[in-house]
Amino acid sequence: MKKQLNNNHYYAVILAGGSGTRLWPISREMYPKQLLALTGNKTLIQETFSRTESIVPKENIYIVTNKQFTTDILLQLKSYGFTREQLIIEPAQKNTAPAISLAVDVIQKKDRGALILVSPADHLITDTVAFKKSIITAFARAGEGKLITLGIAPDSSSPEYGYIKPASAIGKQVSVPVECFVEKPPQEIAEVYVKDGYLWNAGIFIWSAKTFNKEIKKYLPEVVHAISLRETNNEKFIEHFSVLSPVSIDVGLLERSKAVEVIKVKFGWRDIGSWKSLYELLGKDSRGNVLNEHALIIDCENSLVYGSEKRATVAIGVSGIVVVDTEDAVLIVHKDETHKIKNAFAVLKERNKMQYKEHKTVVRPWGSYTVLEEGLGYKVKKIMVNPHERLSLQLHHQRSEHWVVIQGVAKATVGESTLLYEINQTVDIPTETIHRLENPTNEVLEVIEVQNGAYLGEDDIVRFDDVYERNI
Repeated sequence: MKKQLNNNHYYAVILAGGSGTRLWPISREMYPKQLLALTGNKTLIQETFSRTESIVPKENIYIVTNKQFTTDILLQLKSYGFTREQLIIEPAQKNTAPAISLAVDVIQKKDRGALILVSPADHLITDTVAFKKSIITAFARAGEGKLITLGIAPDSSSPEYGYIKPASAIGKQVSVPVECFVEKPPQEIAEVYVKDGYLWNAGIFIWSAKTFNKEIKKYLPEVVHAISLRETNNEKFIEHFSVLSPVSIDVGLLERSKAVEVIKVKFGWRDIGSWKSLYELLGKDSRGNVLNEHALIIDCENSLVYGSEKRATVAIGVSGIVVVDTEDAVLIVHKDETHKIKNAFAVLKERNKMQYKEHKTVVRPWGSYTVLEEGLGYKVKKIMVNPHERLSLQLHHQRSEHWVVIQGVAKATVGESTLLYEINQTVDIPTETIHRLENPTNEVLEVIEVQNGAYLGEDDIVRFDDVYERNI
């Protein structure tokens, strides 16, 4: 009879707070790559959760993220049984060491004997059987008081990844101490590393809550102090956490601790960190091109061309480039220069160009909206409400709204009045007026919304009732 795996003390932390700037313009600050389906029908965070629940009980999987991603994560993982109680919200983005420390603190309060897998939300792993076997092996080693990191056996000398140098040849040993961690090197240095037996740093870690807490107290006491305030004084916790210096788990702990060991693994791992790495993953035509159904190419080779539904995207006679067209931004870059996209992203953010932050079409739990036009004192949106869904009961302090029904039937609450509106009928919502838009039918509701006011930001909203529990 096959022995059942006892995984009651197994926990997982999925890190989902990054912005994915190097995959701009499809990845935006408010809708980053972990929320996108890049290689199949599932988004990266759905793939990660599904893979993790094959090892860890789903109720023991926690996701660390930022407040602005919570609704989208809950929406994407609703069918997986993931709950709001499993979300851990960072008061501020301070890199991976504070984020992981916060998650470990939450878990160890629940189970002092916890063994914890830490994994990014945006990696691709093709051999899930080998992945599961590697993690179970790592859990056993972590139970012996080691901080385990997984080192991927490299199949190329990629400059896109960080590297781990084992302190000795691994051979038949389960794990060996780590001599050093190395940041992403130039191509010529990466080639030397691979020849010398270095491993790719996957950013996947396994340890016990007990060992982690012991080591983090030695090397990052300021992080431990901030998190110690979480249950006794939330205001002080937020204050202390928010002024922490950003520090990665590699720099803050793993490069300093004597308890770190690496396990050499091979399970088809890739970090989809750039357009170049995505190009290498996707299927290509006979001339090495990757394109989607909205792109047309003539006499091109070794290029990636992604078009959008809004307009034709045509590339002729080019080689080794990436072209990405979205509703409001176009990227053209040589495939070997895609790592510089983050620099362009930073300039867009500095100039307050909204293309860094969000797409023109924004997905919401009830449907979506598309910004059609905006200018000084006005914004025009097309709102799509799915059947039997409804927006929150809300008001705005600084803007009025005017709705025109263009498809379907709208149920509109304005103040004390609730009425049905059909095609071509209009609704006026003055500033400071409680209102709600609903779709009571089996058909999609489409509404044109015109906003007027001195400030038209999405944060000018006060919610009184919301089935999605946002900001009440």
